[in-house]
Amino acid sequence: MNNVTDDGQRESFMDEKQRLKQIAVVFVIYLLLAAILPSADDEVYYWCWSKDLQWSYYDHPPMTAVLIRLSTAVFGDSIFAFRVPACIASAFALYVISRLTSSSPLIWGLLLTPVFTFLAVLMTPDSPLLMFWAGYLWWLVELHRRMAPSSDGLPEDSRGADLRWWLIGGIILGCGVLSKYTMGLAVPVGFVSLLLTRQPWQQWLQRYVFHGVVAFAVASPILIYNVQQNFEPLLFQWRHSAQKTPNSLISIVEFIGVQILAFGTLPFYLFPWVVSRFTRLSQNPKLRVCACLYALPLAFFLYKSTQTRLEGNWALVCFVSFWPLAAEWYESVRESRFWRRSTAAAFLPPMIAVLLFFVHVIWSLPFVPIKLDRIHRQTAVNSATREVARLIRERGDSLPVYTDSYQMTAWLRFQMLPAQQIDGLTRPSHFTRPPKRLTDVDRAYVVTNRPLPYEFADGFGPPTLVGSVPIDVRGTPDGVLNIRLYTKQKEDDRASVESGKVDK
Repeated sequence: MNNVTDDGQRESFMDEKQRLKQIAVVFVIYLLLAAILPSADDEVYYWCWSKDLQWSYYDHPPMTAVLIRLSTAVFGDSIFAFRVPACIASAFALYVISRLTSSSPLIWGLLLTPVFTFLAVLMTPDSPLLMFWAGYLWWLVELHRRMAPSSDGLPEDSRGADLRWWLIGGIILGCGVLSKYTMGLAVPVGFVSLLLTRQPWQQWLQRYVFHGVVAFAVASPILIYNVQQNFEPLLFQWRHSAQKTPNSLISIVEFIGVQILAFGTLPFYLFPWVVSRFTRLSQNPKLRVCACLYALPLAFFLYKSTQTRLEGNWALVCFVSFWPLAAEWYESVRESRFWRRSTAAAFLPPMIAVLLFFVHVIWSLPFVPIKLDRIHRQTAVNSATREVARLIRERGDSLPVYTDSYQMTAWLRFQMLPAQQIDGLTRPSHFTRPPKRLTDVDRAYVVTNRPLPYEFADGFGPPTLVGSVPIDVRGTPDGVLNIRLYTKQKEDDRASVESGKVDK
C-alpha cells in the first residue's frame, strides 16, 4: 500500500515538474513577444499612472500602475519593462488552468488563442485581474476540497477551518478588486459555491464574512480615492456599464462573436451542457467551483449584453474556470473521432485570428482598411509623437503642452513632454482630475489632429502654426498632428479680434 502511495506521489511530482518546465518556456516566449510587439496607447496611459501613484484612478483601480512602477524600477522606462508584469500574470493564469485541467489537448488549444498569445503580453488591468481571478479560483477549489466530508461526515482536513487560509483568500480577492472592479463578481459567486457544499452555514459563514472584510481592507485605497473625488470615478464606471443599447440583438451577437474570436466556440457550445449538469458537477469540489465561476458570471454577461454594449474584455474572467469543465466533457467523448475533430475545429476562430495578427504585424495584410488598422497605427502614432516632441524641444521655451485626448496626452508624456489633456473635448480621464484647461496658462503648445473649438481658447489670439507631423499608417497619411502656439491676449487687444475669424 505504501509503495502505491509513493508511486502516486512520484508521478504527481513528475507531472508538476513537467508542467513548470512548460510554463517556463511559455513565459520566455511571452518575454520575446513583449520586446517586439508594437505598443498600445492604453499601455502607455497606464505607464503614465505609474509615474503618479495614487490611491486609485479615474478609469480603474491602482494595481496596474503599482506593478508597472515596480517593473520599471528594475528594468527601466521601456515598453518591454512595463509588459513584464503582464507576462508573469498570463503565465501564472495559464499555470493554474493547466493544474486544474486534466486534458492536454485543450491546454494546447488554449495556448493558441489571442488571450494567451499576443494579448498575454499587453499590460492592461485585465492582466492582474486574470492572475488574481486564477489565484482565487485555485484557492477556492482547495477550500472546497478541505471542506469535503469524509466517510464519517467530518471534514477530511481540519485546516479548512483555519482562519489563515481564509485570510489568504481575502488578500487574493482584495488584490483582484484593486486590479479591476470585475473581480467583485467573485464575491456572490463564491458564496453560491459554498451554499452548494451543503455544509451547515454555521461552519463557514463567519469565516466567509471575515475573508470579505480582509478583501475590503486590502481594496480600501479605492474607497479612499473615491471619497476624495466625491465618488465621481465610481459613478463614471456605473454610467458606462449601465448605458442602454438601442439594438439588443446586435449587441449580444457582437459580444458572443468577440468571445468566440478570443476562445473559440467551445465555451458557448458547452454552456447548456454545464447548466443542465450543474447538480451532478457540484458533487465534485473542483467542478463545483469551476461551474460557479464560469456559468454564473457568463450568464450575467449574456444578460448584460442584451441591455448594453459590452466591451470585449469584460467577460474574460468567466473562461479561466471553463477549461476544467471542458476537460470533464472531453474525457467522456474523446473516443469519438467526430468529437475529437469537432473540438479541434472549435479552436479554429481564435487560431485564425492569431495567425492573421502575426502575419499582419510582419507583412501588413492589404485587405485591412487603414482606418481599422490599430496595430500599425500605434506604431505610426509613436513615431509621430516622437517627432512632435523633437520639434517642440528644439524651440527651447519649455512651455506646457495641451492635447485633446488621454491617448495623445499619454503618448506625449511617454516622449517626455509635460502634456495635459484639455477637459471637455473628449472623455474624461486621469489627466483631467483635476480638470485642465488651456485658459489656465498664458502661453502653451496645443497638439491636435483637428481644429481646437473657439470656446476652449477664449481670450487667446490667433495661434501660430509651429509644425505639422503626418501620421503615416503603412505609407498612407491618416491624419496630421498640428503643433500650434497659443498666446493669451492682453485686455485691450481682445476687443479688436472678431471671434468668427480666429484661425484655430
